[in-house]
Amino acid sequence: MEVTKEFFEKLDAFVDQYGDPRTNEWPMVQGITTTLACASVYLYVVLYLGPKFMENRKPFHLLPIIKVYNLVQLVACILIFYMILISGWTTKYTLGCEPVDSNAPHSIRLAKLFWWTYMLKLVEFAETAFFILRKKTKQVSGLHVYHHASTFILAWAAVKFFPGGMASFPILVNSVVHIIMYAYYQLSSMGPKYHQFTLKYKKYVTIIQLIQFGILVLHTLQVLSSSCSMPNAYLYGMLPDIIVLFYLFYKFYKNTYMTKKNVA
Repeated sequence: MEVTKEFFEKLDAFVDQYGDPRTNEWPMVQGITTTLACASVYLYVVLYLGPKFMENRKPFHLLPIIKVYNLVQLVACILIFYMILISGWTTKYTLGCEPVDSNAPHSIRLAKLFWWTYMLKLVEFAETAFFILRKKTKQVSGLHVYHHASTFILAWAAVKFFPGGMASFPILVNSVVHIIMYAYYQLSSMGPKYHQFTLKYKKYVTIIQLIQFGILVLHTLQVLSSSCSMPNAYLYGMLPDIIVLFYLFYKFYKNTYMTKKNVA
């Protein structure tokens, strides 16, 4: 036990020495132990404890709660998109390489938005819990679980090491995607009439996700340029995850839509 405690203390100290001094001491940002613990608890609950709890129980009726959740997430994504947009993207930033400008007047506000995005990814763990409690086990796929766990850890890394500049672009793009996604979910939950309407556009939500990953790959690759002052660690952290997510989402799209079309 003491060995484990000492290991994580050293790990926390190691990441803290490279963290942004503005965010290093913020709640759930100090060290990495808390983030890893949250991700581990999430995996344990959704892969074992949750299914075990629901094994001999009937599905819970959570539709009213889900409607509220979707609406809150939609509003939160709109607010984050707008706040990031006015925190440099309408006045200073371009689509090129933009280092973390820690001394700029808007930079601390942008760093706080990174933290709120990180918290939003934590709240999104509830989506998997809803699936489990409603016994929608098919929706708790490897893609779904990996997506939630990995983006939560990456959100921590962003607020810890790169809270500003170039790293704010993925949040901007992801906010747009989530606005579309939660608007779709909200409409789908409003009854059979709306569900039949949204069902025709379901595949386009996945297509938008794939387009997002393509844009982010191109944007992230700019770090390889000798004129870009962003650390290579940003590239090493972002690119593998984007590629894995693109592959998983494309596989889902192919199996769900292209296979059905071929069979028909």
